[in-house]
Amino acid sequence: MFKFSKLILFFPVSLISIAVLSGCSKNTNDTRVLRILNSEDYIYEYEEGDEEYAPEGNNRAYQMDMIDQFADYWNEKYGEEIQVIYDTFDTNETMFNELKTGKTTYDICIPSEYMIQKLYANDMLHKFASKDAIWENVSPFISDVFNRIEATNMIDKVTAKISDYSVPYMWGTMGIMYNPNYYVSNKGVTEDEIHEIMTEWNSLYEEVLKGSFSIKDSVRDSFAISIIHTYGEEVAEADHDELFEIFNRHDSKTFEEVKTDMNKLKDNAFGFETDSGKTDMTTQKIGANMCWSGDATWAITEARDNDLELYYSIPTNYQGEEYKGASNLWFDCFCMPKNAKDENNQTEEEAAQYAMAEEFIEFMCMPENAAQNCYCVGYTPAVAGDAMLDYMYDCYDIRGFVGAEEIEDEDGEITLVEDLVADEDYLLYDLSYFFEGSLSEEYEELGAAVLYADLDYVGRELAAQYPLYETLDRCAIMNDFGDDTGNLLDMWESVRTNKLPTWAIILLCVEVAAGLGLGTYFVIKKVSRKKFKKIRNA
Repeated sequence: MFKFSKLILFFPVSLISIAVLSGCSKNTNDTRVLRILNSEDYIYEYEEGDEEYAPEGNNRAYQMDMIDQFADYWNEKYGEEIQVIYDTFDTNETMFNELKTGKTTYDICIPSEYMIQKLYANDMLHKFASKDAIWENVSPFISDVFNRIEATNMIDKVTAKISDYSVPYMWGTMGIMYNPNYYVSNKGVTEDEIHEIMTEWNSLYEEVLKGSFSIKDSVRDSFAISIIHTYGEEVAEADHDELFEIFNRHDSKTFEEVKTDMNKLKDNAFGFETDSGKTDMTTQKIGANMCWSGDATWAITEARDNDLELYYSIPTNYQGEEYKGASNLWFDCFCMPKNAKDENNQTEEEAAQYAMAEEFIEFMCMPENAAQNCYCVGYTPAVAGDAMLDYMYDCYDIRGFVGAEEIEDEDGEITLVEDLVADEDYLLYDLSYFFEGSLSEEYEELGAAVLYADLDYVGRELAAQYPLYETLDRCAIMNDFGDDTGNLLDMWESVRTNKLPTWAIILLCVEVAAGLGLGTYFVIKKVSRKKFKKIRNA
């Protein structure tokens, strides 16, 4: 596993190695240490120019990474200097193995929902003490969906809601990010044709996409797409509950049938990737990428700076008569691994460590901090509220909402909303399902979550960050496969290690050569950030 540690220090650098090597919650100077294990590129990291976007209510210095901000917040609140060590992992399975070995102790980890079920089943999670405070700012819609997920502890056979042991950090969907111009230029199809093709998962198996797209090097995500494709006729007829059952099949017959499908998918693809797909899209190395919605948001926004139009499709087509697909609704969540030697008789130090971890999670769930994380990584926080809705207005050129009579742009030009409604460049986009119950009374009365959105964003970043409710109704949540997980991993390894076709080997050689040529450029290039336009609305 590729791993790096980011250390937030308020004491001499010579103490770093002691803290890292010991894996303890204190160093030799008794400075308290908070250890966090998260996915790569998944938290706000300051870059020059970020002060241009400052969420209202965040009074921390904007020249600080988010973990620096927490250390500063803690010092200000308690008068105590702390050290935060921040490590990263590449996949959920890698993270599980890291925790299982126990070589390093972590106070907080951020796995996906199916992995949380596995962690609970293995008696590896600590229960929240202050659940209400942590969940206070989470969208009621997310709370409702997440609270239905349960898991059973294999040790004491107790079944519990995983919301007692975790809280969503980010959420999203799995879909296809694509560059229409790539296929217009290289495959001789029209832009309208490629938009239509990308409404179905079947597009990834067709000749027109052969060798031009990458798929996730993530067992559950790739398995999910193949199971939807394998049982496409059943999926089309399934209601939401039936869809969940199909999506989570894990018997031997299913594994064999899906393995055949996954090999077909692999043979048609350029290759696997874990985190490079989004940059491969912005540099036009590939034409499409099976990706998580947050990667699509980041890439689409990044591509705008180079006048490159990327799109994101969630192949559910809930209004389609001939095709009715499905996708994955996922959650990445804050959890606390069990670190106390005796959970029922914790030492004072162990209890204090859990309390600090909970306070970090509560800090990250503050809307002003969630907005800043969203700004940096492109993924959608589970947090709702006024601050997150304001972020939407800032990002996506939202020109009005149903309760407004007129709007004023940054140049002071007034537009009547009744005129905007008739504008063919704008579409009514209803996000009340996500924000309802989280907004201030003023925002609720104005209907501020029902937006007049620029069509240029609707099929792109907006669809990736906040899909319409009807689309989400065709999305299923992953369950842990329990004892059958080993069989799944064996099948996955067989798919991954099968010999690549000749054309893929040639393309891979070209890719490596191009990568070497661009290597120096990407080392020194800072990630370009979209400058946000401040929108004033009535």
